[in-house]
Amino acid sequence: MKQSLSIEQPTELIVALDFPKAEKAFNFIDTMGDLPLIYKVGLELFCSAGPEFVRELVHRKKRVFLDLKFYDIPNTVARAALQAACLHVEMLTLHLAGGSAMVRAVAEEFAMIPELRPKILGVTVLTSFDDVRWAEVTKALTGHAVDVADSVQGLVGHAISWGTDGLVCSAAELGFIRENFPNLYTVVPGIRPEGTASHDQARVMTPLQAHLAGANAIVVGRPITESQDPRAMAEQILKDLSVTCVSA
Repeated sequence: MKQSLSIEQPTELIVALDFPKAEKAFNFIDTMGDLPLIYKVGLELFCSAGPEFVRELVHRKKRVFLDLKFYDIPNTVARAALQAACLHVEMLTLHLAGGSAMVRAVAEEFAMIPELRPKILGVTVLTSFDDVRWAEVTKALTGHAVDVADSVQGLVGHAISWGTDGLVCSAAELGFIRENFPNLYTVVPGIRPEGTASHDQARVMTPLQAHLAGANAIVVGRPITESQDPRAMAEQILKDLSVTCVSA
């Protein structure tokens, strides 16, 4: 009997709240009702609405992913991450390029507050980079051009020992991560449903492709928030993320 590709556990859907003001974000959230979503608060909305917006989301019993991509000296990042944890967010991001001391400083800070501890997600290479643009950066830094896959694999190799719980990565790197680090929680941005524009993302996959590749969670923003029917789009993506084995 022939069987299709299958994934037993669903992939979670994170919706990026890419809005300039809290009011628009809350209006959007109201349209989502009780759908099982995680809401990503990024730089634009956080700079506009601040910690109070996050507190209100948590008060409404919404799951929050704070995506500020911390990158600074270890003490500064550790103290900022502690303040983020006190907001009761479920996960937050920091750049693995900040190095072992920075990541470990956050992990050590969180070890003292186990009841509040969010997931530490390491950012490898932003999904807006393709090999050409990334080569420009690596050549400027080191004098040698390095492709995206090699850079991601090098950073991933250190992620667990430095103290991260998971990674933000392109779906293109999921095969390597799943094979070598199966316990890492993976969050995949740059997801575009069939028939939607890629915008400024360079390394993209559909929700179903990312799910079948083993992503624990995907991030979708504009394809949902700018859709003519955002709730219907979210519901369709959730359906794609719950695919199980089908016999034929």
